[in-house]
Amino acid sequence: MNNQFTRYLLVGAFNTIFGYIIIFGAMYLLGWSPVTSNVLGYSIALLVSFVLHRSFTFKSTGPQSSELLRFLAVFAFAFGVNLVVLYVSVRYLFIHEAVSQIIAGIFYVVISYLMNKFLVFRSGSGKQGVGV
Repeated sequence: MNNQFTRYLLVGAFNTIFGYIIIFGAMYLLGWSPVTSNVLGYSIALLVSFVLHRSFTFKSTGPQSSELLRFLAVFAFAFGVNLVVLYVSVRYLFIHEAVSQIIAGIFYVVISYLMNKFLVFRSGSGKQGVGV
């Protein structure tokens, strides 16, 4: 396991815990719906994730704006899948909302990792990211 992958896992673990604290806090402390809570949690965690991945995981010095656009595109796709899985799980499969959040989160993590690895921060010949 290389240092970059270890950093990716550390950022992901921190950000997952951080995001779920926000999601479950909004659901159970504020009484918000599962979908609204999910949007809040992922919105805040998205900003934290970009900053940490850019500075800590990949130590990127590339153009921040183009990196952010690629990062947001990956997020948008993975988050869309997350919301569909969450909605279907709660509404049609009648899975408890907390369990549905976790299932949707697993889909998000797998899709986000693969797309970030191969599209956003893909490395080749020791380069850290696309266009860097």
